[in-house]
Amino acid sequence: MRLRSWLVSGAVAAAALLTTQPAMAAQSVVTFYADSGDQCVRGVTEGTLEWVEGPVVRPTVKVDGSLADDAANSSCAPDGMYSTATFSAYKGSSLVDSETAKADDGKVALSFALSDPTGVTAIDRVVVQVCRFSSTPVGISYCGRVAEYKAP
Repeated sequence: MRLRSWLVSGAVAAAALLTTQPAMAAQSVVTFYADSGDQCVRGVTEGTLEWVEGPVVRPTVKVDGSLADDAANSSCAPDGMYSTATFSAYKGSSLVDSETAKADDGKVALSFALSDPTGVTAIDRVVVQVCRFSSTPVGISYCGRVAEYKAP
């Protein structure tokens, strides 16, 4: 009987610890924006970066937002190119994780997380860049300015 009550109280304590861990995680949200750098601003990405860190929680940066290519309200004619947005997560000068999204004549939602595959390394900055590429094998490509966001 004593062993049974000990097991139950241990299970209750473990469940309480597991449910309170996310609440102990530090979270900070930063707004991001980057564009293709051209006169028509054909490629644009914007949204939020949410740093989630804690003593037990895997260090992560959650990315939520959108990437738009050749918006309908653009005053420039379509150019047969598509846009990509690259999100690169760093710890110091070391690349921790990277994710790329693509949009072609439309808007796509972005929702993913950047983190170290081993779950150990924290991320201290995220670099965002929008580039445009030709839809044909022969053509030009160019990128807008790099936008860098440091962990709050």
